[in-house]
Amino acid sequence: MAGQHGLMIGVDVGGTFTDAVVIDGSGGKLLDAFKLPSTGDDPSKGIRAVLERIAKSETLDGAQLFHGTTVGTNALIERKGASLALVSTAGFSDVVELRRQDRPTLYDLDVRVSEPLADRDRRFELEERMGPDGLVLRQPANLDELAARLKESGVEAVAVTLLHAYANGAHERAVRDAIAAVLPDAYVTLSHEVCPELGEYERASTTMVNAYIGPPVSRYMHRLADFAKEASIDTVRIVKSNGGVTAPENAATYPAHLIESGPAAGMIAAAAFAQSTGQPDLIAFDMGGTTAKAGVILAGEPRTTNEFRADRLIEGRDFGGYLIRSAVLDIVEIGAGGGSIARLDEAGALKVGPTSAGAYPGPACYSRGGTLPTVTDAHAVIGSLSQHVFEDGVVRFSRDLAVEAISQHIAKPLGWSVGRAAYAIIDLAIAHMADMVRLATVRRGLDPRDFSMLASGGAGPLHAAAVGAEVGVSRTIIPPLPGMFSALGATLGEVRHDLSQATLQLLAGVDPALLDVTFELLQDRAKALLDREAGHGRREPKLARFADLRFAGQLFELSVPLGHADEALPNRGEIERDFREVYRVEFGFDLERSEVQLVRLRLVATLPRETRTEVLFQLHDASGTPRELRLQPLLDRNGSELMVPVFSIEDGGNVQGPALIELAGSTVWLHKGQSASFYQGGAVEIIQAGAK
Repeated sequence: MAGQHGLMIGVDVGGTFTDAVVIDGSGGKLLDAFKLPSTGDDPSKGIRAVLERIAKSETLDGAQLFHGTTVGTNALIERKGASLALVSTAGFSDVVELRRQDRPTLYDLDVRVSEPLADRDRRFELEERMGPDGLVLRQPANLDELAARLKESGVEAVAVTLLHAYANGAHERAVRDAIAAVLPDAYVTLSHEVCPELGEYERASTTMVNAYIGPPVSRYMHRLADFAKEASIDTVRIVKSNGGVTAPENAATYPAHLIESGPAAGMIAAAAFAQSTGQPDLIAFDMGGTTAKAGVILAGEPRTTNEFRADRLIEGRDFGGYLIRSAVLDIVEIGAGGGSIARLDEAGALKVGPTSAGAYPGPACYSRGGTLPTVTDAHAVIGSLSQHVFEDGVVRFSRDLAVEAISQHIAKPLGWSVGRAAYAIIDLAIAHMADMVRLATVRRGLDPRDFSMLASGGAGPLHAAAVGAEVGVSRTIIPPLPGMFSALGATLGEVRHDLSQATLQLLAGVDPALLDVTFELLQDRAKALLDREAGHGRREPKLARFADLRFAGQLFELSVPLGHADEALPNRGEIERDFREVYRVEFGFDLERSEVQLVRLRLVATLPRETRTEVLFQLHDASGTPRELRLQPLLDRNGSELMVPVFSIEDGGNVQGPALIELAGSTVWLHKGQSASFYQGGAVEIIQAGAK
């Protein structure tokens, strides 16, 4: 039974499975971990099923529910968001197509970029003008006419992004009021509320993403909050892209801050693994049913950034994605998961993803009515995935259905054997994921060979050794509970809100009173958000201040801490000194004759957690004799059949590839030339051939 503080329940809803962990809120002991099929039509039904299962043996009274969700991410990747309109200042509706001057691939003459989320005929212009200092230059004209045109267009959501609204949001609020009069149920996002930042494209893109995914995310959050209340759940927390958690009400208002919710939960767990096991530098690789993700842990902490491009890679090609300007863990994500559908394009070339079979009908081998071939079906054909993994009854596994799907849709049209087609599907998926890892490392100036890879997710361990070999990683680690890793990470997050305010001016000319006033306004905004967090009154928030600065003429900034809200602000000279030191560390030199420019002020508000999960990540002695469960047939690339051993990790020890390893709802595929050590703490370490 749970302790006096109630249960801590971590749930990660993916495209195929809903993962759950149950932790004793008093001692932090893991009580249970399991998977259930996701319910694509309404993911909240999957959480209801999780709670019903837990309630059979534990009381839910006073429990805390921590939830990492991919609802917004999947809506964006699969283009299942709301019908969207954009309202901009006259002359600025094409900013979302002009984007920045850079292109995803600079020298590609056939460059393609992600299509704007609002079609051209749903971009509306408003005659108005606000100055960069917040002074009104022209009042909005014909608001009623604009609202009528929006109603006629039949849109479900509206993104309002007017020029210089970050300095004064009055005109955007007037637009919202006009829309509310004729479209009271429309989901309206104002740019100065979701992204009070410089940069018209950056602000517009963030606002459009927020509005596009807003309706499905908002509906989901309200359903989640309602039945959690019915189940006597004390607190519901949603994982944010910045690695923090928040209440459903805040999540419904700012869904763009959730776009990396599920992956962020995995990064939280990866950072905890790094800190508790002495593995400070890791590439966190996660592969689920719908998407694959990669991020970097440096010195035990996840890398963060102030902007992110969602849905950037499609079939391994960089389309630029959709820029989101907000605090986010630095994660690269692509539509490549176990449920990713393989198909032949118009030219007869094999493609994998980004469309997913989801939980229903799911991969063909899951016997739920799916007939299209997926990455999971390819593994079923080869034998790297078998019915033994699904003995819990969640899936009725059928290799024959996988063979039929791949044969009909891939092998026969190409004149290939089913085995060749299956390997081609897996090889293409691995190539896409290797490109993703390179984007998370090499494109950031990092050498993947300097890192170990930590692989999680239901499908992560199955592909980790091959992806690691492709990018040159010599050591790959599979953590305990890899299939429930993000669910566990969700329970480790703190309530966190990142707030910012653009204020572009030379640092030397900044009025110190402006800093005080701006941070007071940011603190007021933080208080409004924290007031929505259940139980926040029992804890004092931490309010950390930052300034983002650059040398005048540059385009990108570096962040300098300015202490906590209960401390005196440093003076301008101290801020400049600290910035120049940060710049020297980052770039190796200082521009002594250049003036420093203040770009924005930021406030990070956090609430310390009341309870802590015990450290679950301990790498104990790997000595022992591995237990061989059985021999399993595996198709080789040449069409022959190999009998490979299948091991359990319970008794520790070391094995050589080729082999299969079963652990906690996942399978590790160990290839020839690779060796693996089983740690008694539940982790697997894979070493590439020739690695030290």
